[in-house]
Amino acid sequence: MEEEPRIVGLLVLYVKDMHRERRIMPYIHAQDGTRLFYSTWGTGEPVLFIHGGNVGSGVWDFQVPALVAKGFECITYDQRGFDRSDVSATDYSIGTLAGDLDALIGHLDRPNLSAVTLSFGGCVLARYLKQYGSEQVKRAALVSTVAPFPCRSEDNPDGLDPEQAYEPFLRGMIEDRAQTFLDSLDLFFNPEGAENPVTEGARTWIMNFGLRNPLVSMLEIYRASFFEGVRADMSAFTMPTLLVHGEADVFAPLTATAACAQRMIFDGRLITYPGASHGLMFTHRNRLNRDLGEFLKSALERRSAA
Repeated sequence: MEEEPRIVGLLVLYVKDMHRERRIMPYIHAQDGTRLFYSTWGTGEPVLFIHGGNVGSGVWDFQVPALVAKGFECITYDQRGFDRSDVSATDYSIGTLAGDLDALIGHLDRPNLSAVTLSFGGCVLARYLKQYGSEQVKRAALVSTVAPFPCRSEDNPDGLDPEQAYEPFLRGMIEDRAQTFLDSLDLFFNPEGAENPVTEGARTWIMNFGLRNPLVSMLEIYRASFFEGVRADMSAFTMPTLLVHGEADVFAPLTATAACAQRMIFDGRLITYPGASHGLMFTHRNRLNRDLGEFLKSALERRSAA
């Protein structure tokens, strides 16, 4: 098993200006004034990480240090309503979140940018590419994606039944969020299929994300992930794209999400992990970090040789 990389970098940067230290606050403002927190680690080719619902940018704790050690600059941000970003009273639609992403990418001004998404983050990236163009994103990786549309329909028979999946979980979050998340941990991690042991610490780590974010933003993102869909946006993935998905993912069934997405992406490659569920960024972190590093470097080499 690979050795866990040593964490390097700082979340808050300082510069000296006119012989005094001036603190740079790592926030940008979205179009409606909502503040979005972001952080950068490392130096090298830039990689932007986009988290999914119910969590925050800290969900990438096990990927960022590994990729920094491989020579990448890693950029994470909290989507509106989550962790250190502002909570907006309304509008958590995919289009609004894509606008937030556009504001961040414009602020960062990083050429040759790669994007790595988790779960619902893949929908946000798809909408961004469709609405604002793909010129700024040179490579993309979708991990445990719910794109293009996780809900069961006539043309998506392997999707999730809203009456069996969406409505009970929604009701559980409203009535007793803590117990609902606690009851779903084994489904999220699938410890029996994990390559990295699911410790009590890991359970506490993911639970903390679910409980410290406002319920209203979590409910809105959950609704958007189930019912909005981005099937019309998938053709905007014109860059080399890697899809990594667990074969035991009950939150985003493989055949209804990543397998469909691959068929909609011109240069898409799908890797599946036997025994992995939705939380593979933890349970299969060494394999995922290796696959992400190899993909990002190979895609960069392909682009340089073109």
